[in-house]
Amino acid sequence: MRILLTFLLVFSSVYSYSGNVTFIDEGKVDSLENRLAIVDDDQKLELLLKICQELVEKDSEKCIAYAEEALRLSQKLSRPQSQVKALIFLGREDSNLGNYFEGLQHFKEAAGIAESENDGRGLVDSWNEIGITYFKMSNYEDAQTFYFKALKKAEEIDYKNRVKGLKNNIAIIYSIYKDHDKALELFNKLLEIYEKEKDFFHFALTSVNIANIYDEIGEYEKGFQYLDRAIPIFTESGNNLMLTSTLNNRGVIYLKLNKKNEALADYQRALEISEENNYESGIISSSINIGEYWANENKLEKALAFFEKALKIALEDLNKASIKDCYAGIAKVYTLQGNYQKALEKTKQFMAYRDEIYNERTQKQINELQIKYETEKKEEEIELLQLKMRIQKRNQIILIVGLLIISFLILRVLHLKQLNLKRKNLLLEQVSLMDKLALEKMDSEKREKDLENLRLQEEILAKEEINRLKQLKFREDLKHKERELAANALHVVSKNETLDSLKKSVEAVLASDKNDIQASLKRLIQEIESNINLDQDWDIFKMHFEEVHQGFFKRLIEKYTDLNTNDLRFCAYLRLNLDAKEIARILNLSVNAIEKRRYRLRKKLGLESSDNLFEFLSNF
Repeated sequence: MRILLTFLLVFSSVYSYSGNVTFIDEGKVDSLENRLAIVDDDQKLELLLKICQELVEKDSEKCIAYAEEALRLSQKLSRPQSQVKALIFLGREDSNLGNYFEGLQHFKEAAGIAESENDGRGLVDSWNEIGITYFKMSNYEDAQTFYFKALKKAEEIDYKNRVKGLKNNIAIIYSIYKDHDKALELFNKLLEIYEKEKDFFHFALTSVNIANIYDEIGEYEKGFQYLDRAIPIFTESGNNLMLTSTLNNRGVIYLKLNKKNEALADYQRALEISEENNYESGIISSSINIGEYWANENKLEKALAFFEKALKIALEDLNKASIKDCYAGIAKVYTLQGNYQKALEKTKQFMAYRDEIYNERTQKQINELQIKYETEKKEEEIELLQLKMRIQKRNQIILIVGLLIISFLILRVLHLKQLNLKRKNLLLEQVSLMDKLALEKMDSEKREKDLENLRLQEEILAKEEINRLKQLKFREDLKHKERELAANALHVVSKNETLDSLKKSVEAVLASDKNDIQASLKRLIQEIESNINLDQDWDIFKMHFEEVHQGFFKRLIEKYTDLNTNDLRFCAYLRLNLDAKEIARILNLSVNAIEKRRYRLRKKLGLESSDNLFEFLSNF
């Protein structure tokens, strides 16, 4: 049997920063935008945040633009609470677009500001968003950690709305971990709160969540009771989408309790409501459920009609899961009719979609693991960079203190010298008989100083000449090392071309029928492929490059932290003023691929198309 929605997952995002409205109130947004040009900065900041509230997770491009403007204005006006809100909007859009690492960075920056400014609500909202982002990444452990941190803080500051949302989110994670007792405990507490507050919509949704748990653990009667609470609320509120889903849920439980007529009635009612409101997913789910019902009752023509009805819509919507279920149902009907040829055909189609869905799910899990790994790795890099910055700041403080102490000592010495000079002058004035000798002595000292100055000038000129010669030698050495770098790069090209040519030759030999030679040559190809573009070539190149352009990579990474190893390698070749063809030969890529890399690098560096990359990189 098919259920329209899985509330446990949908409901988790209800308690993000805004509600669960999925449409944009264009009139309201236009009204707010029109007021932006006629208000002062303080009012403009409030309007920008209100516009973001309307656009978040609905129009990402506009929301990001307004949130960035709000962030700049809040920094200008020194409004830390508004900074927190703007950062949360940016983080939500990053997370919504699948840029989870960037989203986490925005949320963590918001949390840092909120914590330093004692903004309790901002801190709770930031932690909650971090938890939701980890939840989207299927990192339930970290999600739960931040949910609990946010819940504790929310209870401390009596942030009631967020307390409810966090308890719901924690209950969902308990459900995922199959800790049904704890999940039911939290959901039932929420149910009491919603009933007391007369929040019937969330009361109904929570009832469905509880029913799903009881259905999962096989206590169907209890689950049935909670669905009976939700259905009248959805009916009275006119929430037909939730109503159709809940009816399908209840129909499934009716069948498990062997109440076939009641199950069919719920399925048919769900189908009728879905058709009236053009809910294609509801039509598909209800039709599949009815088809299953008639197939089990051996009303095969009726069953086939409903399965084919669902299949037609599912194919139009490219709903692979529904298409798979439809083919399974149709194959079942043909099997019961004895039409085994068609049953086999539909079974093959069912298996094809099943395998495709499985592969997509597996790939998604792999991608999620990759994102989790990359996120953790980037966070470690950021923590290391922050540690280095703290050490650098500490060293700067030590240096400043040291300079102050040295300056004080120098001034003290100068002061003592001045005192001594005054004493000498007084002594000279008192001893008039020594004037002549003193003058002669001064003349002698002056001549000695003149000679000393002349000697010093000659030494300075000599040192300047030595420095000039050293600089000239350095330039010659630099040119020599750059030629070595170019030769090194051409060596890589030559090596790759040679290996590629050798590989093609071996592949030609493989076309023969000699099995022994073929096996040996296969191993040879594998060895050749494993040695093409070894990182060792890059390490040697990088070592020589750093000798010529010391600190190039360090300065580049400090200013542009999101550059990866491939970006740095590409920057090095550009710094050597190699053209696209030369770089393409080094990297075994097409010239077109190199141009695309150049375009992506410009975006990361924030350069316009008119800016010269070589001149820009020459400044590092």
